[in-house]
Amino acid sequence: MISAPESALFAVIAALFVSLIVGSIARFIGLRNADLELRQKRFASLRTWWGLAIAVSVGLLLGRVGICVLLGLASSLAWNELTTMVGANKQDRSSIYTGYVLIVCNYSLILFGELSLHAVFLPLAAPAAFAVLLLVNDEPQDYIRRTGALVWGMLFLGYGVSHAALLMSLPATAAGPLGAAGWFLFIVVLTECDDIFQAITGRLFGKHKRHTIAPVVSPNKTWEGFLGGLLVIAVLAPIIAPWLTGLAQQPGPFELDGLLQVLLAPLLIAVLVSIAGFFGDINMSAIKRDAGVKDSSKRLPGMGGVIDRVDSLTMTAPAYVYFLLWWMPT
Repeated sequence: MISAPESALFAVIAALFVSLIVGSIARFIGLRNADLELRQKRFASLRTWWGLAIAVSVGLLLGRVGICVLLGLASSLAWNELTTMVGANKQDRSSIYTGYVLIVCNYSLILFGELSLHAVFLPLAAPAAFAVLLLVNDEPQDYIRRTGALVWGMLFLGYGVSHAALLMSLPATAAGPLGAAGWFLFIVVLTECDDIFQAITGRLFGKHKRHTIAPVVSPNKTWEGFLGGLLVIAVLAPIIAPWLTGLAQQPGPFELDGLLQVLLAPLLIAVLVSIAGFFGDINMSAIKRDAGVKDSSKRLPGMGGVIDRVDSLTMTAPAYVYFLLWWMPT
């Protein structure tokens, strides 16, 4: 299952690290006169970005196995954070442990190419397993809240995130300059860039916070930030798509020619990613606000927890996969 990576993948990973080096230098320069607390936070975040870049690179070089292990670990850590945040009690312990087993089974289905089973496994197994386990405890108090929280977490943090790993196994994503790794990188880069530039443009142009989108759930989310992130990835997507994917060779469901064929799919994906990423982000923000916490954990210094890093991906990955299944011939 571990096959030799496409030679071009090494060049793309090198380019990503060059970009990270440039970004690191820019951050050092930009924080020269910042106060100590802000500098410590931003530098901690920078170190975490380097660690994540290395982890993703190793995963990509190991192919489907590496990405399944990497995202399986991310889903498991996020599951741990969620069950801690929602205050799962001793009666729920068997359900929590079962959650880890379900996550392993879910990614194993992708690893061994059982894609049709993956499509239905967690949506059916998670509600049934958690309901049965909680009923066995014969404790009806908060039954709906407890069951709902567990199922909700598994569907987003297990099933939703695993769609990114699914890109390593889909027949449609085998073609392209980097193979399946390029399609995976495409959604990860767009999702993270959208997150980053939503925050940057939100700080630059939305300081007044007059144009907040969801002021109670996520008061820092402004229309300026949302549109800024969308604009950046709408420009970025058509540029990097030919380097990472085979979208330019796919006419899609429409009869297109020339430049429009090259641009339309990446632009549609950019819009889809921006909208899905926004709702993925505030979806997790609502849980954290309900739980009364700012970050899901302290696992990723300067960023919070694993949930804080995969929140957008919980919705962008499924949206991207289903778009590809619609756009590309089977």
